Parts: sequence; structure tokens; C-alpha cells
Amino acid sequence: MASRYWPSRDTELAKRFNDELVGNLKDDKCGIIGHEVILYRVSVYETQTNMYGEASNGKVYEAGVKLSCIVEAGDIDWNRDEFGEDTRQEAQFHFQRDMLIDVNFRPDIGDVVSWNHGYFEINGTNENQLVGGDYNKNWTISCTAFLTRISNLNIEESRAF
Repeated sequence: MASRYWPSRDTELAKRFNDELVGNLKDDKCGIIGHEVILYRVSVYETQTNMYGEASNGKVYEAGVKLSCIVEAGDIDWNRDEFGEDTRQEAQFHFQRDMLIDVNFRPDIGDVVSWNHGYFEINGTNENQLVGGDYNKNWTISCTAFLTRISNLNIEESRAF
């Protein structure tokens, strides 16, 4: 029923506007308001786990994938205690779902996003931006993440599509 109020031609027009604003990987350019990030997926086969299913020697990540997205970052919070200085920051990364389908990639919890000279570990994903109320027209995948230390990561070079 919702498709009556949001026909497929309108969806294609909105997708073209979104590609112009956020960016399009096919043209290899970042959009007007979009940012380029590199997303690193946890390598399940190379990461060693203990008997509890936890990474025993740290997580191992696959080669990064360059993606376009909209970033909402919070302020950096500095903390100093008896263990030294610590930096904290939270961010949200909003990816176009159609773009992720084109490159056959989907961000998951535990993946790492490289943006603004920092590495953010994804701790939640959300897919509830429905166009016209139709669950078949899901528009974005939003990820919440927190700043993590580079010393905790085992990351390879990035690859571009």
C-alpha cells in the first residue's frame, strides 16, 4: 500500500540526489556533505578465540574498504587519571543501503571505521529509516561507534572499489 504514495521512479530520483550529496563509489568521488571512511571487517577465520569465544590475542582485521557516508561526531572528551591520559569520542556513521548492496558489504558490530585520523569500533547498527513506511525500501544503515586505541588493532592496508 505504501508504494502508492512513493513510486519507484521517486525512489530512483531520491537515490540520484543522495549519490550527489553523500557520494558514489562508482564515480570514485565524495559528495557535497559526505565523508570517505575506511571500514575494516573482523577476520573470523584468522582471529584466535579462547574457550569463551573471546579473541585471545586480539582481533585480526581484513583489508579495509573505502566507503562514502554521513558522519555525526560528538566532542572529544579528555580524561586524566592515575593510569595516564585517555581520549573518548563517540560517532555515528550513516551509510546508504543501496551503495552497500552494490559493493556487497555490510557493517557489523566489532568492525572498525577509520575516519579523521582515528579508529572507531562499531558497537551498534540500526536499519529503520523506511521510505514511505515500506519495509522493502530501507534507506540507510546507521552505526554507532566509539574511539578506540590504535594499539588494540591489527589492521592491514585499505583497498578501494
